[in-house]
Amino acid sequence: MKVAEINIGLRIEQRINELGFSKSEFGRRIGIPQQNVNRILAKSNIDTDKLILISNALDYNFFSDYKDDCNSNSINAVNSAIATGSGNANNNVNIEVPSNTDTAVLVERVKLLEALVAEKERLIKVYEKMIEK
Repeated sequence: MKVAEINIGLRIEQRINELGFSKSEFGRRIGIPQQNVNRILAKSNIDTDKLILISNALDYNFFSDYKDDCNSNSINAVNSAIATGSGNANNNVNIEVPSNTDTAVLVERVKLLEALVAEKERLIKVYEKMIEK
């Protein structure tokens, strides 16, 4: 298994924006003052105990983001959306972007989605090779 390199501060900020939380609300949920929230969001790495606390507060397993395989939450979310028909007729997933999301978070989201597409294309090639055998 390959471990993915991610900017955890940016990923946490992305989740905060997805939930529509303010930085103050996020700080309250993890028991730190709002001014310390910016320090967390600026870091590319984080202590595991703090990440557990944040994962629980934001109802998301950030540890799964470090996995670079088809079991990640992001891939499962896309697959679930397609399977349940929440995408359009071409099976494209409709992604709503909160209005308070900044450009850096959107750029990171695009990179994550591009990585998902690349992984799906890789898996298709693997399955095609398996069928040929």
